[in-house]
Amino acid sequence: MIWVAMLFLMCVATGYAEYNGEVWVVSGGDTVYKLHANGAADPSAIEGLTNASTVQVNPVTGIVWIAVPANNVVFRYDPATGDFAQTPQIKAPTGISVNPADGTVWIAGLDGVRKISADGKDILAQVIPPDGPANLDSGRFNVAVNPKDGSCWITDGKGPIARYDANGNLLVNAPPLNEPKGGLSVDYQGNVWIADTQGDTVVRYSPNGEELVKITDIPNPVSPSVNPKDGSVWLAGNNTSLIKLSPTGTKLKEFEVGAAIVAVTYSPADGEIWIADMLGATFTGQVSKWTANGNMRFANAIPQPTTVSIGFWEAN
Repeated sequence: MIWVAMLFLMCVATGYAEYNGEVWVVSGGDTVYKLHANGAADPSAIEGLTNASTVQVNPVTGIVWIAVPANNVVFRYDPATGDFAQTPQIKAPTGISVNPADGTVWIAGLDGVRKISADGKDILAQVIPPDGPANLDSGRFNVAVNPKDGSCWITDGKGPIARYDANGNLLVNAPPLNEPKGGLSVDYQGNVWIADTQGDTVVRYSPNGEELVKITDIPNPVSPSVNPKDGSVWLAGNNTSLIKLSPTGTKLKEFEVGAAIVAVTYSPADGEIWIADMLGATFTGQVSKWTANGNMRFANAIPQPTTVSIGFWEAN
């Protein structure tokens, strides 16, 4: 069990209602850093975690959610008050998607997906796969919620892909993929980009499950991050390339920017891209930010970063 006393190393903040360019990063599975807009790490950090897999921040409230699969728990951290609490137990949680419109959170675990209340106390909905819980595959499920209507896309690493309403009711099944474990990202219209890393495939589905785009010539695609306004997407390919695709699947840009890219996050605030690279220039890990023209703004030697979560959302 992780005790709250171990985790009060993060300074209490005055509030995070306004986005200031900051991001949150999981490092080495045991530490969560906040990086400021200039790439500098906050002097304090959340430490003492055990195999943390992902972090997501609510851009409206500043609440930070951290999945720790080894302890079957997701932590809810409020920088404004210092409150650090855990949600109802979720078996081996790995995927988190925050709905900034109401503060609720969709969490993917070993035995399915749950929607958790904004205060982290209640399970509001559950989605259990038709063939039952996963078998020792903690990365099987992933989630992406559309804040415009509260619906959520869920990928099952065994192939199935579906969209559910805000109450967890099935809306549509999309054509399955081989192993859609490379991540997914949804735009404000409800279209979703999904990466099948093992199958070298990237797809875009409409809200009704229609296949709009299918690309099979990007090696090892991972971590699609959509521009929610126009439906274009940034993702990593072949572990080293940063790629931008148009909504129709045309490759618009490609840059060699890393050595072992595991996470890509597009920032609608400035049109630039944050990258988590497990190796980087020092071969120990790096988080960097890049312009849309492939120029690096800066890099921070964060050990073994696995996720990068920005704090930006436009309600309109």
